[in-house]
Amino acid sequence: MAAAACLLVLFVLIVLQVVLRYGFSFTPFFTEEIGRYALVWGVLIGTAVAVHSGEHIRVTFLQELISSRKYWVIQFVLELICLVVFAVLTRASFESVSFAEGQTSDGLQLSLQYPYAILPVAFGSAFVFNLVRLKMTWAARPWKSAE
Repeated sequence: MAAAACLLVLFVLIVLQVVLRYGFSFTPFFTEEIGRYALVWGVLIGTAVAVHSGEHIRVTFLQELISSRKYWVIQFVLELICLVVFAVLTRASFESVSFAEGQTSDGLQLSLQYPYAILPVAFGSAFVFNLVRLKMTWAARPWKSAE
């Protein structure tokens, strides 16, 4: 929902900018900057949602070529790697937000902490969602029925 709202804001701002530029020879200074932030926020929120629903990019041809146990092991290792990557990105994103504390944007003179605030939110959410997926992957291990 939030990602869709960001994309809607981006769409409205771009249409407004085009209409005002070519219809009235006037371009508001804020449309491009807010549109850029809306695009980045929408993509990052969408990334977390894709991790939650398991619809992120993956290669599936291996599933057809190897046994379910081997595929499960590969899948589990990849989920662990993603978990580590999201943990590192979450940690680094907090540092990025604090680094942006004294900086302001060119157009709106907005503290860059506000646009950067999506980084720990998105990567932290992706970390939690991936942790849940890892738990579900462990619960669905192929040899569990034999236990």
